[in-house]
Amino acid sequence: MNASQSVPIVAAIERLSAVVRSLQWSVAYAEGLYPTQLQVIQLCATRQGEGLTLSALAAELNVSVPTMSDTVSALERKGLLVRRSHPTDRRATVVEVTDAGRQLLNRLQQWDAPLRAALEALPEARRETGYEFLLELLRRLWRDGVITMPRMCLTCRWLRYDERTYATTYRCELLGMDLVPLQLRLDCPDHEAIAAQ
Repeated sequence: MNASQSVPIVAAIERLSAVVRSLQWSVAYAEGLYPTQLQVIQLCATRQGEGLTLSALAAELNVSVPTMSDTVSALERKGLLVRRSHPTDRRATVVEVTDAGRQLLNRLQQWDAPLRAALEALPEARRETGYEFLLELLRRLWRDGVITMPRMCLTCRWLRYDERTYATTYRCELLGMDLVPLQLRLDCPDHEAIAAQ
């Protein structure tokens, strides 16, 4: 693919990103939150119990540590997050979502309903191909140092890939199971990184 062929793909991704931002922003503002604050609460809820530090949150959302500290402080004042002592490092703190934060996420869990409805209207083969494309794009951005380590199957040492396999080309050796594309994880708690390639 030459550079001119990638231009409409980038434009489509940007347009889709704008839709996602618009959907998230509308529900965040309705709750008196900024979009980044909503993302932080969602991330803390997803990774509860994993010892998320301010620096880990900042890296995940590609913002500075001072910016993340301000965001977490604002969410603490709202009672949606709490900082606790790190279980193994007395110098560090971890950020956790509170019951009020979980209740807020429950109220907002349908923010992406229009997007999911549009996806579900597509044939499964198209969804699989699109998902594989997006995961591979994220893997390449990580490999090139544009984003931090995504904890997804395509960057995990446990994943085996064999395009010659008829039924499923992917296999998780940790779980001992074959995976179809839509079973590949974007954020796996058992992820073990491979070297960038």
